[in-house]
Amino acid sequence: MLESLIGMYHRHQKYIIAFVGICVAGWLLTPHVHIFLGLKLGIIVGWFNYWLLMRRTQAMTKAIAEKRTFYGMGTTARMGSVLLATFIATQVPDFFHVYSMVIGLGIVYSVVFLDFVIYSIYRKKNA
Repeated sequence: MLESLIGMYHRHQKYIIAFVGICVAGWLLTPHVHIFLGLKLGIIVGWFNYWLLMRRTQAMTKAIAEKRTFYGMGTTARMGSVLLATFIATQVPDFFHVYSMVIGLGIVYSVVFLDFVIYSIYRKKNA
């Protein structure tokens, strides 16, 4: 199971890198700099949160396999990173668009959800 989880994370990582690339292109090629910087900030923070969640899931899986106790999934750190991104976006509104930052956070979880739906349909089709 752990190998499939890691493979899934790497697949999602490719899509997230593509979205960051789109944000960089929008930042360089359009006059809407603050919108694309807000999107990029949100995507990067969401990506960090997803990475942290995957690390904690791996640690939990190993702890369960070794019959050890396991504490927490890093919720405080993930909430703290979102609060930090929100603080940055609200303190420097000339560079970061707050609503775009929130949308960027959601893009990462949308990638995970859409990949799950597409993979489920693919698995049913081949079963």
